[in-house]
Amino acid sequence: MKRLLTTLLTSILFLTSNCQILNVSFDYSTYMLSDKRPFVETYLLIDGKSVNYVVNDINLESKIDITMIFKNGDDLAEFRHFIVSNPPLPDTTEIFPDFTDVQRIFIPQGIYNFELKIRDLNAPDSLKKTITRHEIITIDIPQKQTAISGIELLGSFTPTLEKTINRKNGYECIPFCSSTFNAENEYLRFYTEFYNIANEIGNLGTCNVYTFIRDALTLKTIQGHSSSQSINAMNHYQFLKEINIKKLPTGKYFLVVEIRDNNNNLCSSAAKYFERENIIITPKPYEYANKTLRNANTFSNIDTLTNIINNLKYIADNEELETIEKVVKSADLTTIQYFMFNFWTQRNQFNPDIAMADYVKRIEIAEQNNYSTSQKQILFRYGMPNSIIADNAKPYIVWHYYKIGNLSNIKFVFKTGDNNSLLHSNMPCETKDIDWQKKLFGNQKSTTEETTIFEGL
Repeated sequence: MKRLLTTLLTSILFLTSNCQILNVSFDYSTYMLSDKRPFVETYLLIDGKSVNYVVNDINLESKIDITMIFKNGDDLAEFRHFIVSNPPLPDTTEIFPDFTDVQRIFIPQGIYNFELKIRDLNAPDSLKKTITRHEIITIDIPQKQTAISGIELLGSFTPTLEKTINRKNGYECIPFCSSTFNAENEYLRFYTEFYNIANEIGNLGTCNVYTFIRDALTLKTIQGHSSSQSINAMNHYQFLKEINIKKLPTGKYFLVVEIRDNNNNLCSSAAKYFERENIIITPKPYEYANKTLRNANTFSNIDTLTNIINNLKYIADNEELETIEKVVKSADLTTIQYFMFNFWTQRNQFNPDIAMADYVKRIEIAEQNNYSTSQKQILFRYGMPNSIIADNAKPYIVWHYYKIGNLSNIKFVFKTGDNNSLLHSNMPCETKDIDWQKKLFGNQKSTTEETTIFEGL
């Protein structure tokens, strides 16, 4: 019995062929065993309605051919080739459920060029095409300091005694490979691990785990979607969590996990990007009456504060933009300081003063370097890049971040001669343009050096 099927290589890659789409979603996470051995866990979610089946005895059988290649430079670090098949289905069924595959790959810490190849072996020869995905996978988990593993999004987790590759902390954890939660997804579930807490706090101590959702563009913490709990200090701790997102509006977000000591000092943090598609729900704004930042006296000059507030427009939402206009026009020191407290407490409830001071430093950097509007937005959201590639003879500037949250090898390409506007990035919530290279180079090919510079884009 032949079924029409697809494979969506996620993070959001669609390939069509003769009106047929092979639909498979991919994600991964990085972990470390108690003996410090690191590994990558890969997750495939295969759309059961999009694959081709053949009758094997009285059951329907699919055969999805998977190849995974990890390279460290030109050296082959790991190679896997295997077949993924569906759970048994009677040949009379009209229901074709999705099915998953999880691989656990032990590999040293480092930066790897990852290649994934997928094809449906039961598809007709004319449609038996290989879909390929390339990605940079970084394994960088500190061996001694408090650390957080990758964050795995879950479709569900249920108690189990059966020992399978999906069993974690006594639960059967089914991967949720998409980065998009639609209106039907009422809960965000995830799994992560904490390392080396006892090394810093002591075996008899405790620490606090905070989870919250942050707007990816405004950096605001979304009210009603945060929680905290105290845990014992251990060097290997498995953490499962479920967050109700029924009232989370449509938007782009980061799920943030923080480990803090009992003095609220940050020990480690991690973030996972996701998107929400939901009916428009506006969260209630925070209200803090008559409160100011501890460092308010440092910023007591009206002109200085006005300049800072004007630069907040780069990370403000629409409601805040309206407030900023009113606050600036008022030129009232007390009003401005109250607004600053409200603004920064919504972005860092533990240390709004530090958040503001860090932002002021970024403003100073932007002014010293005469950054464009696009460059300011990226700088203010993510901080200074680890490296900047700029050459007056080239039509581009590339900013490279080794890590942003749990995302590795993030790059931003700015087009020179066009007010250094952001042309393209592999950051999920930022500008993307599939024709960005053509807009930079026309029909000319990039050089070998540029191929390395643009790797991952």
